Amino acid sequence: MRAVRRLCLPAAILALVALAGCPARSARPASVVEAFGDALDDARYEDAYALLSAQYRRRVPFSEFRESLARNPSEVRELVGLLRHVDEADEVEAAVPLPDGDELTLVLVDGKWRIRGNVVDFYDQSSPRAALRSFVRAMERRRYDVVMRFVPEADREGMSPEQMQQAWEGENREEIERLIADLRSSLDEPIEIVGDRATMSYGDGAAVQFVREDGLWRIEDPD
Repeated sequence: MRAVRRLCLPAAILALVALAGCPARSARPASVVEAFGDALDDARYEDAYALLSAQYRRRVPFSEFRESLARNPSEVRELVGLLRHVDEADEVEAAVPLPDGDELTLVLVDGKWRIRGNVVDFYDQSSPRAALRSFVRAMERRRYDVVMRFVPEADREGMSPEQMQQAWEGENREEIERLIADLRSSLDEPIEIVGDRATMSYGDGAAVQFVREDGLWRIEDPD
């Protein structure tokens, strides 16, 4: 059995695509992600959707895919820019690192490249680590409407994106910025998961508490 070779591309991307109809030797990972980026940049969302793996398309309808793009225009522009700068690779499997420490994997299936995972979930909550990365990303971009998704149900009463912005960009701004910087530098710290709760210790005795509600991980206490 032939071993799978992996190649790490020095490009950061947030999309998982599949370029259909290309022979195995000509469908390089770089051309796959660039084709996806071109489709997004030209607002050819149906073409972009067609580049996704069948597994993803069965799970996420086109309407949801398009809605996510429309809801996050700045993230889409950033993604398109990142997709412009990938190196060529011609491997059976290729790993593409993300700037937040994650990586995406392209695999060759039936002579076509496929990239696994969710495509336009810019703020993933499927695991404690994904939720932490997404929370930090949302805070750095001041997407308080998104940050609200990470607040547990029991803590939401009386909270709104506007109130959150006032609280976190007012007198406590420097403290919040230090917190986010500390979390950013601790994204790869071990996370202990016990049932629907999780804890990540970091820094000088600090800890992040997570809770899973309705299948989504939320941040109970970023400390």
